[in-house]
Amino acid sequence: MKRIIAILIAAVMLLSLTACGGSGDSKPESSTTAEKPASSAAPEKPAGSTEDASGSDVKSVITQYGSNPDYEAYTATIYCPDGAYFDEDEYAEFQADGYINDFWVYDDVREYNAYSTVYWSRDIYRDGDELPQNWGIVEQLYFEGEATPETAAEYPVHDQKVTDLGFKWNGLDVKLIETTYESDGDFSYHEEFVGVEYTHYFWVVEEGTGKVTDGVTAPGLFGFIISGWDITVDQYAWIAGQLFGVDSGRTWPLEGEGESTGTPVVNVNAAELLGTWLQRDSDWEDTYIFNADGSGMLISGPEYPYTYEVSGDILTLDYGDGDEDEFTISVDGDLLTMIDKWGDELLLDKQAAAETEPGNDQTEAPVEDPGNPYVTEILGTWDVQGSDYQEVFAFNADGTGLYSYTDGTVYEFAYTYSFYNGDYVEIIYEDGTEDGFTIRIEGDTMYASNLSVVDMPMIRR
Repeated sequence: MKRIIAILIAAVMLLSLTACGGSGDSKPESSTTAEKPASSAAPEKPAGSTEDASGSDVKSVITQYGSNPDYEAYTATIYCPDGAYFDEDEYAEFQADGYINDFWVYDDVREYNAYSTVYWSRDIYRDGDELPQNWGIVEQLYFEGEATPETAAEYPVHDQKVTDLGFKWNGLDVKLIETTYESDGDFSYHEEFVGVEYTHYFWVVEEGTGKVTDGVTAPGLFGFIISGWDITVDQYAWIAGQLFGVDSGRTWPLEGEGESTGTPVVNVNAAELLGTWLQRDSDWEDTYIFNADGSGMLISGPEYPYTYEVSGDILTLDYGDGDEDEFTISVDGDLLTMIDKWGDELLLDKQAAAETEPGNDQTEAPVEDPGNPYVTEILGTWDVQGSDYQEVFAFNADGTGLYSYTDGTVYEFAYTYSFYNGDYVEIIYEDGTEDGFTIRIEGDTMYASNLSVVDMPMIRR
């Protein structure tokens, strides 16, 4: 479904694959090499694709998940799950380089995303008694069994559940690690990871003497963060098996897959759709507009123009970006019923056409109502509270803005913004990425909410 899934902050903690192995020092050429562990790489296959048992092409990538290629133990072939796809730019990078470190997998039908992830135990950082900069609560709970006092103070409520999914990849048990934690500001977070614990081999260079200790080991986790809704343990196992290219013993059939009801098709007159329809019980007051020329618009916070066709009782919406929606529809007067491919029923009521006053040629008011106080109240620079990355949003009067965060280096992203329905702010970054949230401003505090966060505070500078 084409829905606004507005993500306020997509801050992914990336582990540098060059920052470890010798406490930041390069390994001397004269150093001896410990006996190498057996390679965990899958059998060598043509870059970019392999052939499954049925003879069809299955897209894949080669990824590195450790910092020491000398040990030849940290390369794996990862496969694209049935019905999913790799990020287009990242896949192009893989085709150019022959491998890729961090990448996304998207599945618009089953509605989940997967992001490749490596978690290291504290020993791999070799920082003595100091806490590694990006050593998060997931690693602390998994490798140490408890959170550090500093982390426990920041996240007083935390829990982690580890489930063996009952199958192996390269002899390693595939696990589901579910971590939930709540900040001292009552913000809740959760993360679902599927992957394996592996033995990480590296070396240590002694400061001062330069003495090299080779063949040092510590545990690490390699796998994927899975984001989605209402995913069962068996479905997590299916995703993991698909990614690793092994049999998980699970299936994930789509609803209605392979079924035939035999129900005769009812021909719907496309002319009955013309007009504006408001979906009942919609959090975003989703509105569908159907024009006589075959064009239309979905308004779900932001606006999504489309073209539409009706064949029998099947309505197809084409958004022009490769994304389509398909519904089984029926029209009964001012009630439009739309059933999506998952069987979810949407009820929409036809809206009365706006009457134009004599002498007034305007048919629609401006999107940004001059009477909307947020248009001026949002102006300025706002610091996100409770963030580990010093995140800042700046809103200018000309509709432009700048988002920045700090992770050792300051990163800045320019954007434009607009208001919808008074209190909804749509943000479009220079690369076309969209964010959005509903706001409430009380003095110098702005509270932002969307599907990911509720009332996240920002303080005006």
